[in-house]
Amino acid sequence: MKDQPNLREAKMKKILFLASILLLSGSVFGNPVPGPHAIIIAFKFDTVSKWELEMVFELPFLRSNYDSISISTSAGSARVRLDFVKDSTTSLVITPDSLSIPLPVNSGGDCIILTSYMSKYGMSLMDVAVFGNYPGAMCDSIPEGYSIRRFSYYYSAEYNGYFFCLSKNPTIGASYDTSGCCATITGTMFDKNYKKVISGNFMLDFPVTFNSDSTYSLRIYAMRYGLYALREEIAGGWEWVGIDSLSIDAFPDSIIRKDVHFINLVGIKQNPLPSNPDLYIINYPDPFNPGTNFYVRIPTSLERKVGRIDIYNSIGQKVFVVPISNSSSYKWNGVDMSGKAVASGVYYYRLVFDNAVYKNGSMILLK
Repeated sequence: MKDQPNLREAKMKKILFLASILLLSGSVFGNPVPGPHAIIIAFKFDTVSKWELEMVFELPFLRSNYDSISISTSAGSARVRLDFVKDSTTSLVITPDSLSIPLPVNSGGDCIILTSYMSKYGMSLMDVAVFGNYPGAMCDSIPEGYSIRRFSYYYSAEYNGYFFCLSKNPTIGASYDTSGCCATITGTMFDKNYKKVISGNFMLDFPVTFNSDSTYSLRIYAMRYGLYALREEIAGGWEWVGIDSLSIDAFPDSIIRKDVHFINLVGIKQNPLPSNPDLYIINYPDPFNPGTNFYVRIPTSLERKVGRIDIYNSIGQKVFVVPISNSSSYKWNGVDMSGKAVASGVYYYRLVFDNAVYKNGSMILLK
């Protein structure tokens, strides 16, 4: 994964990609194509009752297209005052005083929803930041003097996403900087035959380095992880390589000791996970309640293989399987194998053919 210092450029790529996909598949989804909307960049507490949120408009000069923007928490909802915001504004720092009514945020954990209403586009769009002890939180509660900060995972045109990590520095209004946003994982890597892996080109958020004592070190963003794979560089490109699942709750500047056990790696030679530019999967809407649609495009080379979408919760438990057979739209109704509704939170999915993982993704169930 590559750090994206130019966050606005990364956002633009995401908008253009999603817009092109949804335009092509509009007849499948039956939903309007999303337009640019307001997103959360950073959030922090000054005191328990005083908070600040920084938001940006995904494209500048469109402030005038917003009928209203609201913020919702576990305590209720309130509108953001836009009366005195200029149309040229690209970012805003919002406090309780910026709202139509006072709105508290639970410092122990909460779900913050920023909703953009745009009648011109005939839609409303949400952005979500979840932290602390709230179900599905991406990172820990926010200590005094810390903040949560948005960052970008950009794997490829088929899969990229935006997540939140803890930041040791109060980043409201500051330019994006990874200092104070990261932790370190260290330990020993083993291949599928339980032999030590002491070299190779691997990456998660940042590249893996190998130490003289045969251990590895890996910088990661300070957030909660359910890890199932690392990326390995093969022939100039990056391919997924599976590992035994790891649950990690990373705090800024902490050191976490975890051994990594590869599932399908021998030494530094691997059976690369298949890759095909004509294959992709996206889910819509996201966040969702109670269900979400998966649109899958399958190349002819995979049409005779047995396909499925495996869905996992945040601690790596498989909760549901969606069988697939061809390029089409498939639905998950937010239930587990027994038909019981699952809890709010972050869920992960894998696109699998004949037991080989081709694509990965994440999504948020919000109730």
